[in-house]
Amino acid sequence: MGFLEYALSLSLQKDNFKTRIRVNPRFSKPTLVRSEEGFDVDLPVPIALEEGKIRFLGSEFLADSAGKARVGRLFRACVFHLTAHTVIPVSVGNFASTQKRTHVEAFSESIVGDVCVNAYISSRHPDKLPDLAYANALAFANMKTAGRIFNPSTRIMLASLSKVHIGTVKGKLSLEEESTVEQLTTRLNLLAKDVLMSFNGKEVNVEEMICDASDYVMQTIEAYGPILEAPCLPYTEQHGKSTVFIENEVSTDADVEEIFRKSMETYGGMNVSEFSVDSIWKKESDAEACQAFDTWYSQRAREQRILEKLKENGEWDSFKSVEFPEEDVTKYFRARALLSGGSRRLLDSLRVAQDALDEDPGKEMGQLDLSAVIQVLASKKPATDVFMKDEYLSKSFAWTILLDVSESMRIKSDFARAVAVCIAEATKELLMDSGSWTYFAFSDRFYVLKDASEAYSNRVRARLGGLRFGGLTYMPEAIQFAGSVLGKRFDEQRFLIVISDGWPYGYPDIDAKLSKTISALQKKGVITIGVGVETDKMKDFFKLSSVILDAKDLIKDFAKIYANASAAALET
Repeated sequence: MGFLEYALSLSLQKDNFKTRIRVNPRFSKPTLVRSEEGFDVDLPVPIALEEGKIRFLGSEFLADSAGKARVGRLFRACVFHLTAHTVIPVSVGNFASTQKRTHVEAFSESIVGDVCVNAYISSRHPDKLPDLAYANALAFANMKTAGRIFNPSTRIMLASLSKVHIGTVKGKLSLEEESTVEQLTTRLNLLAKDVLMSFNGKEVNVEEMICDASDYVMQTIEAYGPILEAPCLPYTEQHGKSTVFIENEVSTDADVEEIFRKSMETYGGMNVSEFSVDSIWKKESDAEACQAFDTWYSQRAREQRILEKLKENGEWDSFKSVEFPEEDVTKYFRARALLSGGSRRLLDSLRVAQDALDEDPGKEMGQLDLSAVIQVLASKKPATDVFMKDEYLSKSFAWTILLDVSESMRIKSDFARAVAVCIAEATKELLMDSGSWTYFAFSDRFYVLKDASEAYSNRVRARLGGLRFGGLTYMPEAIQFAGSVLGKRFDEQRFLIVISDGWPYGYPDIDAKLSKTISALQKKGVITIGVGVETDKMKDFFKLSSVILDAKDLIKDFAKIYANASAAALET
């Protein structure tokens, strides 16, 4: 279980279609964006440093079991806070909108959203509060004191944020500023009580109260002059560059114990005064965090070994890069829904075709089978299948599937991804040996979706969902590279299935090179099939091709072409 699987298991939002959760080492901060389909949650991952340390969201930890457990608490706080935004039964302005907002708008909507989220978690998931309180304590440790923040509006915003989540302010405010922060906190605490009552079933006009509170925060902050940023705690959704935190090393729980208790008290959680900080978390939770951490980095190391091994199969200098794509399991689920049931029906068609090829008809010549002869004589019915049958050996198959994700496919990317998912799901069941098939994608980059050494896991599904469409169409190079991998196998039948719109593009005479590449593979005994996504252009290059306009075409035509190609190969 890596960080993606860990985040999905922790998510408070269980609707796979409503919220996209992604983790990526290129992310430096957690973000939350409202999209047309729902919400996009992007999570960073811990960075392994030299000298046995880990950095995550501005804090450094030792890379031992205790340090990984602390990283896990911070990671869980990220997931709980961001996914709670997607399930709270109230609307909080455009706190996660893609629309451009001013800093003061972003901050006012964010802090009001935080109040609603905290009320929701306190009401429905109080067992999650220790992780949030621990993340608050780490944030407080990395927070600049009020005296080191020179912009008045930034100082007021950070102090208000700290009061809402932690119950105290770091540093000294002026009397006027302290009064302002107290007024803001009082107003937000009243909102929290109203929101909590609405969650408990009481009729309260929460939407209006949220709007009023957001306006009040905005007007109060604007009175303190120019607004240069929108501060937020490191584990919450970010709103641009922030200057109020510094990177700090927290070596033990004792460093943050006092603030942790204060934050738990502010949230109204369980009384932790009688417990040590470390004893609050269950051992299973810490073990899961360590497992997620270790699995993530072992997976990355394994991926690097796969890339190095693939490089031995051929030159890939033509591509800008050869890599694994980002992972997005939600887009995979959405793509699969477009052709709902298609993979099962395709599998049935392919199995019928394969069964017909594997059928061992009775021989009409050779050595007599005495038991069969006696049965025929006893029944007094004519029959010719009374000869001994040869021992049947099942044929072996190897498949490589190649998906075009270039710019020309962008306009039909949703359907193309659905076709790719449908074929992958059917292949998984048809070829029971996961080592007998591979899956790649290409543009002017080459993507590894599934290596022969990998099972068709949720990680592979997430790669299918994470593919981005764009770039040139280096189809000859992609087929040559994928074919070199397939050509090293010794299976009885080897298939290369190319899913594309049939428009190679990138340099002069690319069409001629594509035809030559396909011809060379066919001479090596590799059966090439072109699957045209809403186009018949694939027939210009592939002798075996089909046009896929809907699920019926995929189920009927692709299975028919596969059966005919396989039968023809057996006759040669």
